[in-house]
Amino acid sequence: MVIADVSVMPLRPYAGEEEMYKVVDACIEEIQKSGLKYEIGAMSTTIEGEFEEVFDLLKVIHKIPFNLGCERVITTARIDEKAGGITINEKLKNHR
Repeated sequence: MVIADVSVMPLRPYAGEEEMYKVVDACIEEIQKSGLKYEIGAMSTTIEGEFEEVFDLLKVIHKIPFNLGCERVITTARIDEKAGGITINEKLKNHR
């Protein structure tokens, strides 16, 4: 089990913030459809799952903006992996 913190930033073209958020919303919809546990934050989304499932999902959501007409996209992902696995709840147990 791994945790991935991901942020997808469509750079261009988009007519404004509203258009940019439509692309981000499409990425979040794909995360929701994956069936993996996730938490949406103000600047990123955290995804929990098996290594291959998470990485396969990251590849899919990185390509979504291109499918919606974006010419350039920056996706930032941070992976937390621990021998024996780690969960979002375990990671945040001292802060909830």
